[in-house]
Amino acid sequence: MTVKRPAPLPVIILAAVFSVIYLANPTGGFFEFIPDNIPIIGNLDEAGVTLLLMWAVDEFRKRKMTVSPDPRDVTPPRA
Repeated sequence: MTVKRPAPLPVIILAAVFSVIYLANPTGGFFEFIPDNIPIIGNLDEAGVTLLLMWAVDEFRKRKMTVSPDPRDVTPPRA
């Protein structure tokens, strides 16, 4: 039986930041993995980076759901 460990938080943050920067300037950017003027496969790098951003957002959401409140906090919620 294997246990899947979550990705480290710095890796998730770097993936999200890289994805946003890459997608903010897709054609005139500082770097381009696959030139966009190549037919059919030219936009695959943007699709891959979009998937990377979606993965990072999903990992953030998973971490937020697994964080539980402090068990010593017994104050009732405000109505």
